[in-house]
Amino acid sequence: MRRSVVFLTLLALAAPFAASASVSSPGDGSLSVRDLNGQITVLAKGTVIGRCDQCTLVLDERLGGDELAPVVSGTRGVDTDDDGAKERFVGRDLRWKVIGSSFRMVVRQGTDVDLSLVGRGQVRNLHGTSGTFVVNAGETERVLPGTAFAFTLGPPAATP
Repeated sequence: MRRSVVFLTLLALAAPFAASASVSSPGDGSLSVRDLNGQITVLAKGTVIGRCDQCTLVLDERLGGDELAPVVSGTRGVDTDDDGAKERFVGRDLRWKVIGSSFRMVVRQGTDVDLSLVGRGQVRNLHGTSGTFVVNAGETERVLPGTAFAFTLGPPAATP
């Protein structure tokens, strides 16, 4: 009896981890950016979590994409296209997340930007005066170049 109770308890504890493991699909790529002083533009379908000491952040759904419901803390947003949703955020100590949507994210004039992204899409205009990035978990961490570059985010074979 005790063994079955222990087994069922362990099974119940493991269930959320097993469910979260199926969130990303095999064709998804990942991007991790640390300590970026610069800017980045992402057009993707997936999930992003980020923060900055100071930046201008634009979050909007992509054309034909799902309705976007970002969670942003640290400032009030501005509705730039009169659709009733706030897309532009400016301030200090911003934190944001977008989960499971098709989105456009632009970070401009960023200071100490950290973000993690899982999904498929395009990364454009990534550059800065400092910071590092990793494309696809397990790859080598690289220093951000001073000039802008772009790449496709997808399966591990799509690294820049």
